[in-house]
This record gives sequence, structure tokens and C-alpha cells, in this order.
Amino acid sequence: MKRVKNIQVTLPENRSLIYSKVKHHSKSELVLSLVTNAVGWGIWLYFWKVLFTSFAWYFGINLAYQDWIIYGGWRKFLTFFEYTAPFGAALCCVLIFWALQDIWRFKTERRRSGVRSPSIEKDVIWTKLTLEELRKARSYKVMRTHHNPDGEIVKVHPLNEQS
Repeated sequence: MKRVKNIQVTLPENRSLIYSKVKHHSKSELVLSLVTNAVGWGIWLYFWKVLFTSFAWYFGINLAYQDWIIYGGWRKFLTFFEYTAPFGAALCCVLIFWALQDIWRFKTERRRSGVRSPSIEKDVIWTKLTLEELRKARSYKVMRTHHNPDGEIVKVHPLNEQS
């Protein structure tokens, strides 16, 4: 089977590396990519939230110090703890209870039990190599692989060795 030369990446003797043609994405693939990127950026910004909240805490503590200690005195400080702090304490209790119920719920469950451990015996299924050939191939730092028309690895040689 003669494959069309790849426009982007080729190997010696003008063989294609991975792709045989450029694929144009459909609208559904583009939308899925857009949503995935939005979620990724959302997660990235979520991790930056720590920095933003640190600034907010600094300004909040500074404002509280000015309002309670400098301008209002200890009387205003005690008034805050009498009327406002119980709401914050109740919110903290609810959040602690929420976290603890998740811990209790998953205490006995092995959450990653379905993840398979990597093994060469399981990986040999995905190639046309024998177990010994795959072991030998994994010892090479730079290798040349040969594939059958279905894309399965059939032969592996070190790059400096000619096939």
C-alpha cells in the first residue's frame, strides 16, 4: 500500500511519519476543542486564584485593622464578633461538614482500582512483536520502527543499524 507523502513531516526515503493526509476538523470537533480549551484555561486560572485571594485577604485585613483598631477602637472590634462573626463560623462549620462527608463516603472505596499497572506483557498485545523483541526494543535509545499496513509495529532496529 503506497501512502501519500506527508506535507509536514517525512522520514528518510520520503516515507510519512504518522499522517498520510491533512485532516480538516469538522464543526463539532472545533466546538469540542473550544470547550476543552475553555475548561483548561478555567483550571489554570483557578490555580492562580490563590494569588488573587492573597491580595484580597491583605486588603481586607488592612481595612479591618483601620476600621476596628484605628478609627473604631476595641468597641467596634467586639461588636463585629458579636453580630457578624457567628455567620462566618456557621459557614466554616458547613464547609468542614461537607469535606468530612466526602472523606467518610470514600474511606473504604479504592478509587483508582480500575487503573491498570503498566507491564510489558500487556503492551506486547498492541504490537506484532514477541515479548523478547519488545524487551530488546525498549533497551534502544533511538530506534527505527517498521509498521504493517494496519499501523502495528512489526520490526524494531536501532537507528544506526540498517534493516
